[in-house]
Amino acid sequence: MFKWLAVSAGILIAMTIGGLVFYCRSPVLVVTDATFIELYGKGRIRRQGITSSLALFRRVRPVITADGASPDIQVEAISEASSRPFCVLFPAYLAPAAERFHLQFPEIRTVVLSGFDSVSGLPRPDGVLCVYRTDQETDLYRAGLFAGLISLKKSAPDAKKTSFLWQGRYRYLQAAEREIFSRGLRESDPEVAAFFINYASEMPGLEGISCVVLGHLVAEYMDNNAQIPVILFTWLDPSMIPAETVAVFDDSTWALVVPAVRMASNSQAEGKIPSKPLLFSGKKADNGIDQILKKLAKKMP
Repeated sequence: MFKWLAVSAGILIAMTIGGLVFYCRSPVLVVTDATFIELYGKGRIRRQGITSSLALFRRVRPVITADGASPDIQVEAISEASSRPFCVLFPAYLAPAAERFHLQFPEIRTVVLSGFDSVSGLPRPDGVLCVYRTDQETDLYRAGLFAGLISLKKSAPDAKKTSFLWQGRYRYLQAAEREIFSRGLRESDPEVAAFFINYASEMPGLEGISCVVLGHLVAEYMDNNAQIPVILFTWLDPSMIPAETVAVFDDSTWALVVPAVRMASNSQAEGKIPSKPLLFSGKKADNGIDQILKKLAKKMP
C-alpha cells in the first residue's frame, strides 16, 4: 500500500512540475485574421492549437486581428498577447506585419509561411526572421501516389484508368514538376495515365476517370457534380469542400506550426515544408486503403 502511494505521489509531482514548466514556457503565437478563422474553422484552429502545443511542449495561441489591420495594430496585438513569445508565425499576406514586428523585436523568432508563392516580395530572411515555402515537389509526388492508389483500388481490372491534375494555382507547372506527379502516380499504379488541364473544356467524358486532383476549388468542375474521387489542395474547412474529397493537402499556417517552429528554433533562415495531408475515412476512396494512404502520406520523392 505504501509503495503504491509513493508511486502515485511521484506521478502527481511529475505531472505538476511538467504542467508548470509547460505554462511557464514562452508561447508560440500564430497571427490570424477574422476571415481566415471563418473559412478555416474555429474548431480546427482549436484542435491544431492543442496538438501543436503538445508536440512542441509549449502553448500555441492565436493572435486574432481585424481584416485589413495595419502592421502597427497587428504588432500591438502580438505584444498584448505575449511580451516575450518564443516564435511568431505569419501567413504570406501578412508579411508587412512580420517585417514590422522583426524590426521592432529583432531578437524574437519570426516566421513567414509563403505557400507556393515566390519569396521575392517577402522580407529578407536572416535566421531570426525565417521564410518557408510549401514543398510543392513533395506535395505533387504524394498527390500522385494517392491518385495512383485510388485508381488501382477503385477501377475494374480491364478499365481504362486516367487521373487528371487540374492545375489551378499550379498553372505554370514545369516539366520536371509534372514528371514528379506522374512518377508518384506510376509508383502506385503503373497502368494509369496522367493528364494536366486548366479548363473544363479540356476534360473529356467522365468515363474511365479514376481520380481528379484539383490545385484549388474549381467551380467549373464542381458544377459537373461528378461522382469521382477528388484530391484537393486547400486549407478550407472540410464542410466547404466536395463530398467526394478523399484527401486534402493543407499548407496553412496552422497546419505547419510544428515543423516551422522547429526549423526556426534551429535558425534555418529558409526552407520548404510539405503540406499536411488530411485523409477522409469512409469517402469515395475507402476500400480498405486508408492505412495505405496514411503510409504514403509520409513518403518523400
